[in-house]
Amino acid sequence: MLQSPFTLLRQFDSKLHVSLMTKEDHVRTDRDLARFFPNTPVASLHQMHGSRALRVTGPTSRVEEADAMATDVSGLLLTIRAADCQNFVVYAPAKHVVAVAHVGWRGIESGTIPSLYALLKTEWNIRPEETFVGAGPSLGFECAEFSNPKNELPSVPSSLVRGKLVDLQGAADRELDRLGVPREQRERLPDCTKCHPETYWTYRGGDREAVKEGWTNVLMALLL
Repeated sequence: MLQSPFTLLRQFDSKLHVSLMTKEDHVRTDRDLARFFPNTPVASLHQMHGSRALRVTGPTSRVEEADAMATDVSGLLLTIRAADCQNFVVYAPAKHVVAVAHVGWRGIESGTIPSLYALLKTEWNIRPEETFVGAGPSLGFECAEFSNPKNELPSVPSSLVRGKLVDLQGAADRELDRLGVPREQRERLPDCTKCHPETYWTYRGGDREAVKEGWTNVLMALLL
């Protein structure tokens, strides 16, 4: 388990715990997390590669169909699973609200990130410039190959496409730029999951069947 993986967020360590589970942790179910966080309620989603974001106040046990969630409840462990898709933790220190999001290429198209920020605005009146964002390991530009990017990802500008390769991370960063999240309040872990299959679960890097069985990397956030 990588504790406090984002240098940017360590300034909030007294208020927020962030960690990342990787291959060595062997986490498949919410129950597996109890080895690391005993007696801690867990919020998890039935992730759909869509845009739905919701406010949570207690355990969800992968029942709610959504790809992003936020809370102001201390002691509730928010978890998001990914095995090449982008994964984010968003923290608004002034309101003491934290969110996590799963953003695959379909999430780029459906607008998961704007949907999450709309939720933050509606529920807590949080503006993008009030947030700090950490992005976990995900598929890098050189490994994000598609059959027909123009058809599959029509919203992504041509400047982020090279042949059949698409800069998915750049597309997400573009959305954060457009929302107004300051770049100095964002940090992205540099690893490509496919390039580091010894460390991360990766659907495209050889773990397809294991990922289908539920083995993934898990990004977690807990308000203290």
